Order: sequence, then structure tokens, then C-alpha cells
Amino acid sequence: MQILEKKSAVDLTDLAIGIVVLGIVVSVGATILINVRDTNTANTIAYNLSNDAAVGIAEYGNWFKIIVIVGVAAVVLSLIFMAFGRGAGSTSTY
Repeated sequence: MQILEKKSAVDLTDLAIGIVVLGIVVSVGATILINVRDTNTANTIAYNLSNDAAVGIAEYGNWFKIIVIVGVAAVVLSLIFMAFGRGAGSTSTY
């Protein structure tokens, strides 16, 4: 008698932890950059660099929803392919 081993479903914890960590890093980074910008005199090199970096992180924040949607779509597609797809070399024992 042959024992068939089931494949486990996709683990979503890696995706969730990655999204949470990314959100925390972006939030803390934006806060630090805004504090650096506000402590410097306007139109100095430090002010301009921190302002440009804060604007860049704000642009990244605008794309964050799309990144999350793409990540979830990738997980859904992988679940679909695991459920309905077969390997090229697999044989059926029906």
C-alpha cells in the first residue's frame, strides 16, 4: 500500500509579516526624515536632501496598496495552480 502525502497550502504568514515590517520601516523612516528636515534651515543641503527623501518615501506610500494587492494576487494564483495544476512528470493512479 502506497501512502500519499498531501501538499500543504501556501503559508500566508511570510507575506503578512513582510507587509507589516515594510509598513513600519516606511513609517519610521518618514518620521525621521521629516524631523531632520524640520530641524534644518530651509534651502540648505541637509534640508533639501531630507525633503527629497521624504517626498520619495511619500511616493512609495502611494504605491503601497498596489504592492499589497499584487502580493495577495500572487498568493491566490499560487493556490489555484497548486489546486488544479499537475507536474509534467506526475502520473495518475485513478
